[in-house]
Amino acid sequence: MGNVRQSASWPRQSGHRGVTLIELMVAVSVLAILLAIAAPNFQGMTASSRLTSVSNELLGSIQQARAQAIRTGARVTVCRSTNGTQCDTTTGVGWDRGWIVFGDTTRSGADAAVDTGETILTRITTPGTGASVAGSAQVANYVSFAADGRPRLMGGGIQAGTLRVCSSSDALRNDTRARDIVLTTAGQINVVRPANVANNCPNP
Repeated sequence: MGNVRQSASWPRQSGHRGVTLIELMVAVSVLAILLAIAAPNFQGMTASSRLTSVSNELLGSIQQARAQAIRTGARVTVCRSTNGTQCDTTTGVGWDRGWIVFGDTTRSGADAAVDTGETILTRITTPGTGASVAGSAQVANYVSFAADGRPRLMGGGIQAGTLRVCSSSDALRNDTRARDIVLTTAGQINVVRPANVANNCPNP
């Protein structure tokens, strides 16, 4: 019977080696630096996206109201609303809580209101967080269009003003934190970017 040679069993060397503690610490440090650089940019992009979204939604509702008034030959109003069924005229409440578009055939008061028989065309509730919306004096509570497409107050006078969509985020500069929706007496609706708006988002 031949001799059987038994060889000692040694672990084979692998082509992979572990990560040392120093290498791991360096990787974590680099990752932390990258996150610190990227975080403000990401926050700024998020805040800017919210601004654009709310601005476009409010602009679209105002344009819808004007087009509907011209098409139907009847008054159509956009007003701020917290419940989606009635206009809200509470002091200190902004458009950022929501708004409605409705056929305003009966105008019995100094401010906009949904009266019996009037139809709500669009409801926008909680349009977005992180962006405030406030209007100058004549458009603080509502925007209303007559059949000729011109903005009118409830009493019939010409209406004009500015609605400001603004973010208080520190990730935005004062020249980029707001969008102004400007309503002219002729019914033109323009969006401009105001300069030097402080992060307390003052009314326009």
